[in-house]
Amino acid sequence: MTADSRSRRVVCVGAVRGVLARREHGWVVDNEPEVRLLEALRAERGALERLRALAAVLDAGLVGVEDLKRLNRRLSAIAAVEAPGDLWRVRVAGDECAAVAYACVCANDETLSRWLGYALSARLDANLVPGLLPGPGWASWGVPHHLRHHTLDRDTHWVSEMPRSFWRRLRSHSDRRLRAVARASDPAAHPKVLADLADRHPGAAEVLDVVASNPRAPTRVLRHLTRDPGAGEQVALRVAHNRSATAALLAEMANSRRWDLRYVAAWHPRMPRGALRRLAGDESDEVRTAVARAEAAPAPVLQALASDPDVWVRTTVASNPSAPQGVLEALLGDRFAAVRAAAAANESTPAALVAARARDRAIRVRSAVAARPVGADVLTVLAEDPKSKVRQAVAHNAHTPPEMLEQLAGDGCDEVRAAAGYHPDTPPVVLRALAGDHYWWVRNCVASNKSTPLRALSKLTSDEDPDVSFDAARNAAIGPRRLKTLAAHEHWAVRAGAALNPNTPQALLEALAQDDDSDVRRCVCENDQTPQGVLDTLRRDPDYWVRAAAAAASQRRRAHTHDTAPQRRRAHTNGTAPQQQPIAAGPN
Repeated sequence: MTADSRSRRVVCVGAVRGVLARREHGWVVDNEPEVRLLEALRAERGALERLRALAAVLDAGLVGVEDLKRLNRRLSAIAAVEAPGDLWRVRVAGDECAAVAYACVCANDETLSRWLGYALSARLDANLVPGLLPGPGWASWGVPHHLRHHTLDRDTHWVSEMPRSFWRRLRSHSDRRLRAVARASDPAAHPKVLADLADRHPGAAEVLDVVASNPRAPTRVLRHLTRDPGAGEQVALRVAHNRSATAALLAEMANSRRWDLRYVAAWHPRMPRGALRRLAGDESDEVRTAVARAEAAPAPVLQALASDPDVWVRTTVASNPSAPQGVLEALLGDRFAAVRAAAAANESTPAALVAARARDRAIRVRSAVAARPVGADVLTVLAEDPKSKVRQAVAHNAHTPPEMLEQLAGDGCDEVRAAAGYHPDTPPVVLRALAGDHYWWVRNCVASNKSTPLRALSKLTSDEDPDVSFDAARNAAIGPRRLKTLAAHEHWAVRAGAALNPNTPQALLEALAQDDDSDVRRCVCENDQTPQGVLDTLRRDPDYWVRAAAAAASQRRRAHTHDTAPQRRRAHTNGTAPQQQPIAAGPN
């Protein structure tokens, strides 16, 4: 062996060639990091292959994390975040999110560790009461209140792509908080593990925020987090946000001195009725509004809140489907238009009472009336209303007769004609005329209408607007024969529409799964008729969003199978076999 061979080594990882040189302090990389990194990210075609190449290069020491931070666009954006409150600026999902996450776990960098913990915490978003607070990470990392909605756009499909080495590195990471967040963000974590994490990290808001979001967190731990001032105020809110919080624990939070905790707890579907009665007299308008929206609120509570001095409390009562008829009738005469409109739009309000507000002075009230089944005579009056929003509501109404829809199809307002073009009862001859309308949205609504004649749909599949041609191709009125032609169309939007069509044969879906356009392949994932084998193949697609769509579709099917399994078991237990449903043939 020559001296040169003892001091230099050539290491090949996939398509990446690295040269290691012997120096005073050990082996160092002797070729340009930019070359190695670009080879790692570009040499392999598929995203998973790029990730594996990147992981191998990092594990072999051929590329330093600092080089990656400087060269990779996404990682550079994360590394540039200095203030924790700016974490919302970095999108969690993305084409190279798995590669970025792997690079983060290889780094001994606080900013990258915090971002990775934030990304992992998204695994618990589904366990939180929707429509109230964003997911874990917003509270503990101080995202500004007016920007909190940005944190809702998160997904974790990339987690399933990570190699085993990622999880090994994560378990041995030097950042103690990151290791704790990784364990606490596991939806299947053992309750004892979560209790131990809460005890070992009493002041770490990042960890406690995730523990409080976990569906398997013990009740005693959640109760401690609501009482412990050292846990932080936001962590207590997260407990009230947890779907798994017990009724007894929610009743305790209803007696809290903090109005915001009472407010969040009042939103919870498990809040006991007795606690809702107490909160109906709360000094906070926000808390009373939360009680007014609860479908479990007793009738006497809603009746009392219908006379509340705050207009938004009364508006919320008027929108509650559980509100008694007498309460809704009284709110139809409220002096504020918002309250009257909410009561008119409530399906629990009798149509006869709603019809009496057809000549209300407020446009929003007349629009709400026009959307209800108030009778042909009332709709005739509203179809000639001077305000287009009212006429548009009539055109959307499922009870509007065909002759009135024909009249509205000739309206001078584009939105009114579009609503008529979408209505399933609009006469076919009218739909054929609207298919040539000058406004693209009118044609788009006609293309989405299952009552549109096939000849008009065929014309719309060649429309100059991609949205129109897309919706025409996905229309369930088109049969398999025509879909075979559309699947070979030169425009991607038409092929994507065909990929979504429920009548597309499985053999055609298999062919579209190999389309050059990623949007077409993603639409194949979203078709319920796509074979599971095709979805399994698309989970290895080069495009991140295709893989995410395939993973989501597989997850929905597993959930559906899980939901229907008890029914099948009960049928067999009763001695009867489940009946096989006949397969309906699609139109030709």
